[in-house]
Amino acid sequence: MLSILRRKTAAKVILHVVAGSVLLMGCSAPKPVVTAPPKPGFSVDTPLDVIAADARGKAVLMQDVPGVMNNAKYPLFEDMSLAQIAIISNGRVTQAQLDAVRADLGRLAGQ
Repeated sequence: MLSILRRKTAAKVILHVVAGSVLLMGCSAPKPVVTAPPKPGFSVDTPLDVIAADARGKAVLMQDVPGVMNNAKYPLFEDMSLAQIAIISNGRVTQAQLDAVRADLGRLAGQ
């Protein structure tokens, strides 16, 4: 009798786990599709992939923050802004670089 109850309890637990897994499948938020933002609009708070989608913005990043675009880990931080990256970069992205990017992106807005 006890073994029958254990089997039924185990079966219920398995059923709940499977049902919960099925319900959660596909519930993760999809990555947003990157589209070119309206001009003007780039800043150090704009995600890198949005800036890089514009040839002029990508040129600014490549000039002012050398190596950021061809970094092997770029896919891990491409949806972050340069300001966010600077905070976690342990000094690899400097305030001087942020200021240069801010100034150059500001000039793009005026064109």
